[in-house]
Amino acid sequence: MLAKTYVMASALHGVLVDEAGTPAAGVRVTRRWTWGWNSRTDSSDVITDAEGRFSFPEVAVSPGLTGRLPHAPGIGIEVSAEIAGAELILLDLKKRNYDRDGELDGKPFKIRCRTDIEPDARGFFWGTCELDDS
Repeated sequence: MLAKTYVMASALHGVLVDEAGTPAAGVRVTRRWTWGWNSRTDSSDVITDAEGRFSFPEVAVSPGLTGRLPHAPGIGIEVSAEIAGAELILLDLKKRNYDRDGELDGKPFKIRCRTDIEPDARGFFWGTCELDDS
């Protein structure tokens, strides 16, 4: 039997900027994910580079017995930044599958986020980010 893996969070590439489009360099960005099936959770941190860029690798897990039991996929993904000593939610979404790049129906996960606005509904997720087609 082949080993099966579930992609909890796809690779994510982003850029963090202010209102004027100036890169937010040296900012700690955190990605957290929570698997609704068993409340398993994990997080990782990165620091934005001089151009405000950040990225996270794909997170895949072995489902074990869960892979044989019927259930509806549900993974909560949150990306936040530490701005002036406070946490700003950049992205908050629910992933409803275990596919690589499943957040955007197979498209690479690229976002552009702002530090100067309040999080709200922006398309298919909550936060300060928009899809980056560049």
